[in-house]
Amino acid sequence: MDIKALHRQMAQYNTWKRGLDQRLGSFSQWSEAHQLVTADAMRYLQRTRALIDGDHFTIACVGEFSRGKTELINALLFSEHTGRLLPSQPGRTTMCPTEIFWDPAQPRNCVRLLPIETRRSAASMQSFKRIPQNWFTIEFDPEQHDSIAHAIGQVSANKKVSRAEAERLGFDLTTLTIDKATGLVEIPTWRHALINLDHPLLREGLRIVDTPGLNALGNEPELTLKTLPEAQAILFLLAADSGVSASDMTIWRDHIQNLRDSNGTEVLALLNKIDSLWDELTPPEQVAANIERVRVETAHLLEMPSEHVLPISAKQALVGKTRNRSSALLRSNFPQLEQRLGECILRSQQNIMHHRLVRNSQDMIGNTYQSLCRQVIANETELASLREAHDESAEAEITRQRERIRAAHHRYHKQSLSLRTSQRLLNHQKVSLQAPIADDKLQRMIDEAYQNMADSWTTVGLSRAIGSFFEDVDICINQLLREVERANKVLTSIYERPEHGLEASIARKHQLNITAERRKLRSLESSAERLRHSFNSVMAPKKTLINRFVATLVKEVKELFFGLQMSIYHWLEDALTPLVHHNQHQKQLLEHQMMRLGEMRSKTLGHSEQLSALEKSLAQLVQARDELEPLLHADNNRTAPPLATNTAPTAKVVPLHSARQQVQM
Repeated sequence: MDIKALHRQMAQYNTWKRGLDQRLGSFSQWSEAHQLVTADAMRYLQRTRALIDGDHFTIACVGEFSRGKTELINALLFSEHTGRLLPSQPGRTTMCPTEIFWDPAQPRNCVRLLPIETRRSAASMQSFKRIPQNWFTIEFDPEQHDSIAHAIGQVSANKKVSRAEAERLGFDLTTLTIDKATGLVEIPTWRHALINLDHPLLREGLRIVDTPGLNALGNEPELTLKTLPEAQAILFLLAADSGVSASDMTIWRDHIQNLRDSNGTEVLALLNKIDSLWDELTPPEQVAANIERVRVETAHLLEMPSEHVLPISAKQALVGKTRNRSSALLRSNFPQLEQRLGECILRSQQNIMHHRLVRNSQDMIGNTYQSLCRQVIANETELASLREAHDESAEAEITRQRERIRAAHHRYHKQSLSLRTSQRLLNHQKVSLQAPIADDKLQRMIDEAYQNMADSWTTVGLSRAIGSFFEDVDICINQLLREVERANKVLTSIYERPEHGLEASIARKHQLNITAERRKLRSLESSAERLRHSFNSVMAPKKTLINRFVATLVKEVKELFFGLQMSIYHWLEDALTPLVHHNQHQKQLLEHQMMRLGEMRSKTLGHSEQLSALEKSLAQLVQARDELEPLLHADNNRTAPPLATNTAPTAKVVPLHSARQQVQM
């Protein structure tokens, strides 16, 4: 079969990223060769390239057991070599959260499995990922289906333990299968699985997360607090024959809806297994009407646009791909899903294109090119004036040019001194910006919350301790917002100085913005509200709840505060970089020009020799400009095709009390 739409879109996205990275790398090499870019600007380019290199597109598949998540992944990742990648036979389903990716830096074509017993530890999943000794590794041959099936089949393994042990590991006994003969219950053998697979789609940067139902989401807070928020798209799987069940609604309300509304995460609801509704005794029109009715009802219940609810058959899609049956593939509606995911990838491309680092780095290339063009014109004018001068007046013409250059250089030198003063003024904002989110302040809040939870003997007290902690965090963020507003006013006053000759709107592009961090905090707060009101949290032993809180919520808040500190650090370092780069670039050009004229004067060159020296200098500038021009018009500068405005979710930052009201509704 021809390359599929999703693979093609991922390839185009990855090609665009590689092209952008190569473009910035070429600009860095050009800068080093011509020594026309400051060291600060070079560091800025390095950070931009690191951002691009670390970008991935993650799809999270979420839904209750038997909704077809595994078969959906099999259809997405189908290839002639892998066939059905994950186990999907009756009674064989994914039992632990599974991440599927390609990372050439890690052992390739293997499954790494974390034992379920690690739940006894308070360490986070991210901590365990950094400790390879805790994982069991099973390698497989990607060319052999049996080898793949044997290794990856381990994600469905389970074992029998006592009820007490299951409770200690955080399981809800009402959701487990009990062996009447022994009284033992079945639990997953593994807590988490990492599959590093050499696959065309995964090579292009796609990552897939498979979650095994409500129990895992409730007992692994890190899935809700970190894994799902970091996904660019969530596929919420439902049963086409029944629509939204009570447990489906719990997953939606507790783990997905807030990410769509506050985090701006793309969410598609999939009514899977529509083939179960295909009935030879029922007219096709009636079957289609029944499916459409469920689709409309689902969209209404989930309060999402009807076009974001797709009826599909992952099984028939896999059949169509495996047996090369285009009719089965089309009837499965899977191509429409791949098209929707392609649109999500385009929006992800647009997001990184509009990131401050990427936008400013590309502006830097354009501004440098424009400066060179102006300097070439100035040099051409000087050369023309010198050609018109006679031998006796050439010296006077060079003197006049030197004076003009010296005056221009003096202006830029004064501007440079002013920018240094401005940078010191901006740096003075550091203390007030860092104070609300200082490490010692956060640690005191954590210690107080931990102590309050340890002293509490009721679930109400534990819940109140968590709520108070987030109230303190919110106070810190509000204090920070006030300081950010003051710092941005300082920045705006610098950019709007007449000496820079910039429009007032330019300053807004370089202001400090913590909207993303505020969204993440609201998401954490909402998740904390749900976790502390959930059944498992109330019934679990207090020590387990405290450890879970410390290991997940506190860790995420720490990372949030650290991220804010780094954002402030880089902002203070970068906010004036465009102005400084322009100033230093102009000074360097003028210094080279003044040095050249000085050498001509000191060597008492003749008129023809002076012309030759100026022509050589002009040729060097033209060469630098011409070498830079291809980067200015590179294909990477093309934007993604426009999308309908109603297809992209709109993320909102809501006040803390509003978030809590939404949680308790």
